[in-house]
Amino acid sequence: MRILLVNKYLHVTGGADRHCLSLAKALRARGHDVRFLALEPVEETDEQGAFIPCLVSHHSRDQLSMRRRLSVFAEAFWNPHAARAVRSLLSSFEPEVIHAHKLHPQMSAAPVALGRRQAPIVQTLHDYEFMAASPFDDSGSVVDGQASRLSYRLLNSLGYPVRRLAHARLVDRFVAVSSFVAKVYAEKGIDSAVIPNFVDLPGGSTPGFDRRNGALFAGRLSRSKGVNDTIELARRLPDMPIAIAGDGPLRSMVEAEAARVPNLSYLGSVGSDELEERMRSVRVVVMPSQWSEPAGLVALEAMAVGTPVVAYDRGGLTDYVCDAGGGRVISSDIELLARACSQLHADEELWNRLSSAGVAGTRRTHSADTYVRRLEGVYADARSDFEIRSRRRVDPLTPVSAA
Repeated sequence: MRILLVNKYLHVTGGADRHCLSLAKALRARGHDVRFLALEPVEETDEQGAFIPCLVSHHSRDQLSMRRRLSVFAEAFWNPHAARAVRSLLSSFEPEVIHAHKLHPQMSAAPVALGRRQAPIVQTLHDYEFMAASPFDDSGSVVDGQASRLSYRLLNSLGYPVRRLAHARLVDRFVAVSSFVAKVYAEKGIDSAVIPNFVDLPGGSTPGFDRRNGALFAGRLSRSKGVNDTIELARRLPDMPIAIAGDGPLRSMVEAEAARVPNLSYLGSVGSDELEERMRSVRVVVMPSQWSEPAGLVALEAMAVGTPVVAYDRGGLTDYVCDAGGGRVISSDIELLARACSQLHADEELWNRLSSAGVAGTRRTHSADTYVRRLEGVYADARSDFEIRSRRRVDPLTPVSAA
């Protein structure tokens, strides 16, 4: 099958980007022909497809001139570069399915609006952007009150009707990354198939309890991800080495605290291979997220190498840890976090039980092959919807079923 993956970035800025790159590899392993529509990559890539100019990124948006900001604002509603690119791919590649991931605000809804005339649209729900102004808000507010600047909050709030009333209504099939995400979207009138994320399963045996020590936090260095609670955890458990890996807005604070707290170390931003080795070397991975995590790739990666996870009971992260049985899910409380980490770090019998369950759970539910086989079923359903639309000769901008 010819599949066009549409995502803002071809480099990793978060879990959705990592998922897309891994998905392309997994689809090709199943014999599919995959191309990308994305922003111009920041480094050389072997990926094929069409790549459009990037007017703004998280790193550059604060330095833009007023004229450039107005251009960014206009292209968030209709990006002519993305429109031209998808027209070219529709002609040259002729995709049989268009699978959209994270498009807004840079790419706009243009790839979906134009692409749907020739192929069915499948949309993965990586966060809450189609049910709220802020992609981090599972409550469904139509006004973004979370972004750091007024201009960002305004863009997200004005862009929400485009995402909900234009983009979402053009989608044939939705895929949710967790049962939690599917549930909150269903309450807003968007039904989806639940296909939990996958990880590349490591080979060989995993190190045992005696060959490990300490705890690890890996992720974006922000309050919402729980890095502040991780630092407090180090203060409360002075005998447990605790490492933090990642980058983000609180980096300078993390570096300063690592210099002050003896058992806390900051590893910086690490690659996937080094991150796996770090996970293999610790007894606990901590995920004290302060927001309703849609999913949890870090949790899957940890459990896949036999490292139990201690996570706050937030969003789809709860689904992943509980379904695999590879860790502890607790209320959002630093005292409970310290108690759970301390117990897991000291109790070899408990650790062995959760470690084994995590490995078995990820292999059972979160393999690439399992994911792609289920996704192929969604693609088949979307193609059936598209064929019905084509036979009925309905307006291509009219969905088969309400989003």
